[in-house]
Amino acid sequence: MRRIEYLAGLPAAEAEELAAVSELRKYTDGTPVFSQGETIPGVFVVVQGALKVFRTDGRGKVQVIDILQPGTCVGEVQVFDGGVAASGAEAHGDTECWLVPANALRLMAVKNNAVAMCMIQHFAGKVRHLISLVETLSLHSVPERVGQLILEYQGRNPGRALVEFKETQEDLAQCIGASREAFSRALRLLADLGLIQSTFPVVRILDIQKLQRYARG
Repeated sequence: MRRIEYLAGLPAAEAEELAAVSELRKYTDGTPVFSQGETIPGVFVVVQGALKVFRTDGRGKVQVIDILQPGTCVGEVQVFDGGVAASGAEAHGDTECWLVPANALRLMAVKNNAVAMCMIQHFAGKVRHLISLVETLSLHSVPERVGQLILEYQGRNPGRALVEFKETQEDLAQCIGASREAFSRALRLLADLGLIQSTFPVVRILDIQKLQRYARG
């Protein structure tokens, strides 16, 4: 449980209590973990692989909200508001998740102020992430969004100029609200501007400061 970002500060007793009632679930690549609009049993914590979290309009249009890496989770909003899932999730590669039951988490938050504070801080971070997503989609061009995405991935290994994507261009385009064709054109534009060198899925950042300025618009 200490690997979960928003529960990292749990006392040992509470961490052990949650671990004892949690269930390890395994999914093959592309397997749905839960669907938009259904009731889910708890919080899914990624242990291995990744989860693609997305919304769909039911007509084939998809907006990827996040691609969750090990240590991150989804489902906590539904656990505490009692509603149905606002998004769907599917395994991105062979994936393992701990399922932390909703009732156990709610009871622990009621009994322990430290746990409740962890939840509040986590939800605040979720709101910030969604505000950033809205800003990206509404105020920036597709090439600027692609630049931001490259910088986000590079930030996970800040000492490297090479970024190697595990996702397809289709997946990444859905993350920034664009088509695969528009994503590909944006890569070519950034390369023509001398900001990157692209042999997708590998992208080399040629001038990080100029790319940062460009991505900010």
